This record gives sequence, C-alpha cells and structure tokens, in this order.
Amino acid sequence: MLQIIIKNVADYCRDKNRWWIPLITGLFFSLSLPPFNHEYHWFFSLFPLLTFVVLVPLMFFALEKSLKKALLFTFLYSFSAALGQLYWIGFVTAEGLWHLILIGVVLISIYIGAIFLAAGLLFRVTYKSAGRFYMLLFPAIWVSIDFFRSIGEIPFPWSFLGYSFAPILPFAQVASITGVWGLTFIAVGMNVLIFDLLLCYYRNESQMQKWIHFSIGFICILAISLWGYTRIRKPLTGETKKVAVLQTNIDQLHWGNNSLDTAFTITEKMVKEAAAQNVDLIVGPESALLCFLERKTEHRTRVQGWVDSINTPLMLGGLHWDRAPEGAAYEYYIYNSAFFIKPSQPVAHYNKQKLVPFSERMPFENFIPILSRVNLGEADFMSGSDPVVFETDGMRVAPFICYEVIFPSFVQDRLKKNANVIVTITNDGWFGKTSGPYQHAAMARIRAIENRISIVRCANSGISMFIDGHGRVSNTTGLYTRMAIYGDVLLRNADSFYAKYGDWFLILCMLIASSGLAIIITISIFKKVKLPKGTLKGI
Repeated sequence: MLQIIIKNVADYCRDKNRWWIPLITGLFFSLSLPPFNHEYHWFFSLFPLLTFVVLVPLMFFALEKSLKKALLFTFLYSFSAALGQLYWIGFVTAEGLWHLILIGVVLISIYIGAIFLAAGLLFRVTYKSAGRFYMLLFPAIWVSIDFFRSIGEIPFPWSFLGYSFAPILPFAQVASITGVWGLTFIAVGMNVLIFDLLLCYYRNESQMQKWIHFSIGFICILAISLWGYTRIRKPLTGETKKVAVLQTNIDQLHWGNNSLDTAFTITEKMVKEAAAQNVDLIVGPESALLCFLERKTEHRTRVQGWVDSINTPLMLGGLHWDRAPEGAAYEYYIYNSAFFIKPSQPVAHYNKQKLVPFSERMPFENFIPILSRVNLGEADFMSGSDPVVFETDGMRVAPFICYEVIFPSFVQDRLKKNANVIVTITNDGWFGKTSGPYQHAAMARIRAIENRISIVRCANSGISMFIDGHGRVSNTTGLYTRMAIYGDVLLRNADSFYAKYGDWFLILCMLIASSGLAIIITISIFKKVKLPKGTLKGI
C-alpha cells in the first residue's frame, strides 16, 4: 500500500509540466522555521519536525531525467523556499523606496534560490557518482554552502535548517559541541535517509537496508535528545545580576522632527521606572536614541544625568562619528553604535562591526569606489574594528548589534575577550508582525546554547527576552508593546566545547565535501580520457 501511494504521488508530480508543485513544496521550508513551533501556538507543535523531510522534494526534482526539467524544478523549489523565509524584508517601508525594496526581495530570493539550486545540482552529481558515500557527502556539502553564505561582500547567513530546532532544547544542545553546523548536518542527513527510503519504495527495490539506515539515524537523534535532556537538568552555576530590558517601541518608520524628543522622553521615563526595581544594569534597544549621543554635548549631558541620578549603568543604541583620515572618500565616518554609560564616568561605545549589506553599507564599495555614489537608501555606516567588552560590578558585557548575532564564529571569537554575558540590542521594528523577528530571536537562542552563556536581548519593538546558557527563555515580550522586563542573569564565561574549539565541525564538513568532490571530479576525468592502444604495455 505504501509503495503504491508513493509511486502514485511521485508519478503525478513528474507527469506533465506541473511547475506549481515545486513552488508549493518550497514554501514548506519556511514552515519548519520560527515562528511555527509550540511556543507560538500549540497547533504548530510538530512543525519543526518538517525539517527532517523538507529537502526531500528538492532531491527528487534534482534527479529528474531531463537536466532541463531538473534545473527548472529545482530552481522553482529553491526560489519559493527562499521567498518563504525572507518575504518579511518587503515590510521595510522606507519612504519613497518601496518599489526598490520589493525588487530587492525578489533579487535576494533569486540569489538564495541560486545557492539552493547549486546544492541540488551537487546532490544530483553526488547521488550518481559517490555511491552510498553520498549519504555523508551531501550533508557536508550543504553545511559548507551555508558557511559560504556567511562570508564575502554580501553575507547573509539567515535561517539555516539547524535553527528550526531552537525550540526543541534537548536536541538543540548538540550545538554546544558542533555549533549550528551540527544541527544542520543532522537535519540534512535525515532528509537524505528518508529520501533514500522513499526512493527504494518508488523503484520497488529491497527496503530492508534503507530501513536499517533510517533506524540508525532515528536512534542517534533519540540518543542526542536524551543526552541533551540530562544536560539541561544540570543547573548552571555562577553569580547573578538583575538586569532591566526596556522595549521602548519607538516608531522608526515615521521618524520626524519631534521624534528625538519623544524618544528621549519615553526612554527617560522607562529608565527611571526600571531603576526603582533596584537593578544592576538597564538595557535599551538599538536606535533607542537616534542621535550622535557622545558627540552632541546636550544629549550626552542629559543621558549622563539620568545615570548619575539613579546610580545604575545604562546601555543603549545610537549613532557615533569620527573624523575620517586625510584622503578618505568621506569627511566623517558614521557608526551604528552601542553606548555604555556609567555613573560619573566617561561614555564608552562599541561600533558595530558586521553591517547589513544594502541597508547599512554598499557591497563592493571598497573595490569599486564609484558605488559610493549609488543611493539605495543605505545608511553608509563604517564598520567598527574594536571588539569592546563593557565592564561594571563583575559584569563583562560583550555587546552585539542586531545582525551581528547571526554569525556563529563571530560571536564565538568575541567571547574570547573574557566576557561573561552577551547583550544584543536590535531594532526589528522594520519588519512588521512577520516571521523575521521570530527567526532573528531563534538565532540568538542557538548562540546561547553554542557558547553556554547567558544572553540579554533587547529589541525596540520585540522580541525582547532573557536566554540562559541552555537556550531557555524567560520574561519574553510580544511584538509592538512598550514595556520593561526584568531578569536575574547568570554571569559565567563561555565554556562549551564549541566556545573552546570553534568551527571544528564546519572544517570537518568542508574537508569531507572538498575531498569527496575532488575524488568524483578526478574519477570523471579519468573515465573520459582514452589512452592510445598499447600505452600501458610493458608497464
């Protein structure tokens, strides 16, 4: 019966030119990611398990007999999967630029879709050339491709498959050893095993060996989950500090002449209310005070007055500038910054190092200077270079601004500066009530698990939260609410295996992928080379 069902479904999808099928199946990719999980609504409790099957259609499309059809269907699936993940970018309603933003959503979906297409074509090659080794090789290739999405002039490591496990905490603990790369590897590996099992039913081949492979994978997942469950039950120890997080919910989309006064008034009121709760640190979001806080004397004096009066350190986001060196393309360098203000002490700041392409900087501008004259509404920020750690009363805060927290190795490397807590400030208010803020928050949870360190997340419009070293969330907020939340934050240095040894698993995957593909290419070349008759005679 199962074999008949599988064959009928597969034949229906392959019959004629049903181009809409890859578009529909591609959308399921986004359903495996936040916010579709039990924390949003019980109805979505099993949706993260889609991660184990969501690539199966891609594999079937990639193996179409006609290469032309394989390319078309694989790309349609890939484009749909990318659009389902990233549609929320279209909610950035910058005045006068809505048409460019919508075009940008399509272009970035084509870009990510092309990357998935490349992965599909590599699956086609490895399946046909690598024998059973493809079951190990393809997950390694997928992880390697994910890494290449995080480097270069247009880095955008968003929504790796491994992030779908953020709400499944026992299983997600494997990230403390392998990073998110290990979660993605397992997810892709299970897709391969399930694909292999379904394919043997379709071809009416012996299923016993495939069921054994699947059972081994399933047992490994159960074993990892059991290990993770016992790990979570062991309490993390260390000193705690009480922190206040201010979700100011200031409208960034309609910023006008009086908006800065409004931001100061709202922030001041919330700061003083939070100080009454006897906290050790108050945190405001990115762009909390959208001004040159340290350079503008009246603004700096006003904020310093708050801090001196409440005798409590304050961290929040704003802007900073430095005069550019002689001969530079700009007179001033502008930074997206986090400021740390302590009572009766000079203001300290951290300049964001990872800037969002096309939003905070123009890609390739350093290589093609004329691009500096192109205006797509980007902020033209300069990237910072100093990995600052803010210190106060035993707290050693590693600050991260928005997009920075989605880079695994960047976070892991910054924590080597002896930080004992991460504070990430962001402004996700541009993206409306979409999947974007939930996906961003899930990535912060995986960073906490990877490094086994507490994270304080403050977002202008949500989602703000406290995350412990096991990825557990407390005192979370909703979207577009103005409120303060409080939490006792455990101070401890990052001490997980991943925190100590970094991307060792990623390097292993890259070695497997590169060596496997090199062997396939070498064998292919030798098969095509025809030696003259008698060449080997006498050897």
